[in-house]
Amino acid sequence: MTLKELIEEAHKIVPKISCKIFAKNPKEYFVIDVREETEVRETGIIDNAVNIPRGLIEMKLSPSVNQELDANTPIIVYCGGGSRAALAGKTLMELGFKNIQNLEGGYRGWKEFSD
Repeated sequence: MTLKELIEEAHKIVPKISCKIFAKNPKEYFVIDVREETEVRETGIIDNAVNIPRGLIEMKLSPSVNQELDANTPIIVYCGGGSRAALAGKTLMELGFKNIQNLEGGYRGWKEFSD
């Protein structure tokens, strides 16, 4: 399977949430920025988001390990534009999380929406 096919599959599996819907009640979600730390330093982060780079998701999060997160915790993932977040969302689902959504447009989409 190619990277493009993996991303397409992840986009089909992980539902999207619009910036408009997210903005109505952002504190309802556990928000994960899956970009690299250098990207976050350069561009910023959504308020109340936690930066966990995509490559570390499996090691940092699991419903059985994290006491503050259970399998039904509403989680939003985002990256720069949406592809890495879709892959991270798929991984979170495979780890047992059931309520994952990908922020449509990623951080760039959020900045356009919120500015």
